[in-house]
Amino acid sequence: MNHLRIAFLYGVVIYAIFLFAFSGVPDADIFYHFAVAKLYWNHGFVSQLPWPEIAIQSKEFTDYHFLFHIVQIPFVLLPMEESVSIKLFILCSITSFLYIVLHYIHTRVPKTSPYLIVTFFVLGSILFTGRMLFGRGNLLFFSLYFLCLHLWNPKHFYKIALISFLSVWTYSGFPYLVLTAFFVTFLDPKKENIKLFLYLLFGIFLGFLFHPSFPYQFKGYFIELVLQSFPPSGIEPIAEWLPPSREILVLGFITIFPLLLLSFKNSFESKFEPNSLVFLFLGITNLIFAGASLRVFELSWLMFFVFIFLNLKISLNYQLLISILLFIIQIPIAYNKMGQQFQSSETKYGQIVTDWIRFNIPKGERIFLSWADYPYFTFKIPQYHFLFGLNPLYAWSYDQNLYFTQKAFFESNVQGFHLIPKALNYYTIVINKQYYSYTVKSFQTITTDYVMAFENEKYAIFVKANPNPNKPNEKSINPK
Repeated sequence: MNHLRIAFLYGVVIYAIFLFAFSGVPDADIFYHFAVAKLYWNHGFVSQLPWPEIAIQSKEFTDYHFLFHIVQIPFVLLPMEESVSIKLFILCSITSFLYIVLHYIHTRVPKTSPYLIVTFFVLGSILFTGRMLFGRGNLLFFSLYFLCLHLWNPKHFYKIALISFLSVWTYSGFPYLVLTAFFVTFLDPKKENIKLFLYLLFGIFLGFLFHPSFPYQFKGYFIELVLQSFPPSGIEPIAEWLPPSREILVLGFITIFPLLLLSFKNSFESKFEPNSLVFLFLGITNLIFAGASLRVFELSWLMFFVFIFLNLKISLNYQLLISILLFIIQIPIAYNKMGQQFQSSETKYGQIVTDWIRFNIPKGERIFLSWADYPYFTFKIPQYHFLFGLNPLYAWSYDQNLYFTQKAFFESNVQGFHLIPKALNYYTIVINKQYYSYTVKSFQTITTDYVMAFENEKYAIFVKANPNPNKPNEKSINPK
């Protein structure tokens, strides 16, 4: 077994330790993606999602991660506990990405130690490691992204077109592939590169035009790529839309700068690797935007990573020394941070609540639930309907008035907020006490229409005090 394979397996082992050393999953959004995969398996491809009520997907579902969800289906069918299946999927996805990046760099700079490449990729940035373990569609997209760059050769025109076509069905960040290919062609505008770029554009165009979500992809990508970049006033921000703290930036980039300076020093003495300037430009550009939004951090770090290893020229002994030091320093920090990450996404209390709903609330019931809890609830109890989820923009795009109305309830910042669920004709309300503890206390004190039927450390469930006697099984709900 050669060093490249050993280094790759070494990276797989580290990722496996991070994933399976803790209970639960590293990020709750993965539950939504698996819920869609289960929906596809059970009902075939759909143009509407059955769970959200005030979300654009309830009538126009654009699946930005279509291939990502298709790949998940075999893991849905595994005869094992669901969180284990999810972790196996994340492990396969992230290590496939690692393998392609390792292969891409090593074929261009074969003298660079694969152990250093893998150690730096896996442990070089705690923030990057954590975000890769989220298991999102960007893992599959960037696998295709680097495969496309690896095959950037006149012998592979049709493969380039096919890969770019598939990238559109994988992740909403597919314009990033176009941007990279444009700069590669701009730096070396020979006839072959121009032709490759045209084939790539053709593949992107076909992937967009013949999207599985046709014709909803036109509006869907406008929401995802334009509105999300400039969210309307008053929209609840997803955490990754916000600027990162100084600590996060330090943890994210601290290991990059010494090697970045060393790469500049080595390159000035000889020459930059031709395509590496593209990655440097993209890294700097995304770093600027990363200061305003965490959601582009991994793009910035990844581009710097590739630039560094395409231009790093140090002796093998120093490479191994850096690998060992990085491993010793970062492993305990990464393990601790991953533990905190898993803890923040724990589902123990959510499972108790979803089990309670399954046994006490009739299937098909409409549940007044905040958007942040939507991924797990759709995964565990897909037989019910919820307000909306995953992204506040999806509800805003569906009905702005309804979005701000339900938002006013959870924030309890308007007079008469307690009347909102009744006005919208909801019989069951689930409130996350960690996010809305004040709302739970105020609502319980004020309302005469609902009673608290159940609560645990994280959630409170309210049901209508005087349910409609014509609703089936409504009287079977036991408030105690």
